[in-house]
Amino acid sequence: MVEEDKKFETVNAKLDAILQSSYDGIYITDGNGLFLNVNSGVERITGVKREFLLGAYAQDLVEKGVIDRSVVKLAIESKERITINQNVKAEKLKEVMVTATPILNEEGEVNYVVANLRDMTDLIHLENECCKAKLLSKQYYSQLLMEKNFKEKIIAESEVTKQLMQLAYRIAQVDSSVLLEGESGTGKEVFTRFIHEISSRRDGPFICINCAGIPENLLEAELFGYEEGSFTGAKKGGKAGLLELADGGTLFLDEINSLPMNLQGKLLRVIETLEVTRIGAVKSHKVNFRLITATNENLQELINNRLFRQDLYFRLRIVPLYIPPLRKRKKDIIPLIVHYLKYFNKKYNHKKEISINALKYLEAYEWPGNVRELKNVIERLVVISVNDLITEKDLPHEFITSIKSDDKFHIIIKEIVPLKELIEEVETQLIDLAMEKCGSTREAARALNISQTSVVRKFKEVESKLKREPNLVQKNL
Repeated sequence: MVEEDKKFETVNAKLDAILQSSYDGIYITDGNGLFLNVNSGVERITGVKREFLLGAYAQDLVEKGVIDRSVVKLAIESKERITINQNVKAEKLKEVMVTATPILNEEGEVNYVVANLRDMTDLIHLENECCKAKLLSKQYYSQLLMEKNFKEKIIAESEVTKQLMQLAYRIAQVDSSVLLEGESGTGKEVFTRFIHEISSRRDGPFICINCAGIPENLLEAELFGYEEGSFTGAKKGGKAGLLELADGGTLFLDEINSLPMNLQGKLLRVIETLEVTRIGAVKSHKVNFRLITATNENLQELINNRLFRQDLYFRLRIVPLYIPPLRKRKKDIIPLIVHYLKYFNKKYNHKKEISINALKYLEAYEWPGNVRELKNVIERLVVISVNDLITEKDLPHEFITSIKSDDKFHIIIKEIVPLKELIEEVETQLIDLAMEKCGSTREAARALNISQTSVVRKFKEVESKLKREPNLVQKNL
């Protein structure tokens, strides 16, 4: 008997050693949920002391708030292996995955429950890190796409255009409807393509339609499609509309202000239901597209005049994006000129250049047609200019008169001269003009904001120069 007890103790010691050697947490309870043995892994994973568990019941831990639910109880009740995620609150809150296996006797009753624990905190942390890495990777990829498209498709030197690009990048990350506002020719379609190409829909279709460019009687069929026989001239088999063709991609409706009132209601329904019904059809088609619209008119004024639906306006203008005219972003003008000059030189196999003076006139121009007008003007200059150097003489008349009449001075330097000579020449012209207009040294001094003594001295120097070199002063320097 003593010998058998020794053998039992030896086996028990070996089993305990095996239990303690496991990195995972393992504990054993009896058929009532009383903890019989707990290895050190349980203490390490949960933070609950082994001494606290031994002699306690699993359900007691639930009542004391140590665990949120007991897997042991579930295993005893079901008599089947159970796996759950369990929250353990000891030194800090932890989430563990517990698998409890009931051991049944010959009568089918639960004698023991063996439970295995694994710490989910590290796994969850790793999963979160993986999600963050994926998100950063996606953002980095989108950023690369943005920079690539930024350099290739949009010229942005002015601060306002750079800010627009950053805003467009953020807009591209979501599917909200965007309304682009601004004058004709500012590049609204270019911005729309940019948003599409750096969005998650970049592999989907990009459908663009100008609402003002299609007759009203054809616009409905183009947008919504039609069934066979729905009207005279309808194609056999019917036709899918542009709203259907945009599924999975981006739909751009330019000059949305020209959309007839009867179609505005139909478009609003598509936006709200994400379903399109063809003309003559009874069954609708599900669609999923990103909607971007543009207007060159003030939609609020159209709403006030009952020419545009206010409810549609609110659905379209979730994210407004105003594209300012070219005259408001002057720093973009010369880079745009250089860009299109290079483009048309390549297209027509020319090697044209533009003089500094010509650039000055082009930059001073108001550009009522914006980027579209600039592009057309540069193409015209490349095609019709006789010499390889495009000068101010090649520019249309409106550009020569583009310098505002209220400008106080306009100096065009035709050749490089020493700075001192240039300053002396300008001073000579200014003193001579002041004396001519003011009539006295006192009034001239007041106009020039210098002392009368300085005017007298400088005017004598001017008279002396004029006697020596009568043709020195050129009023059109």
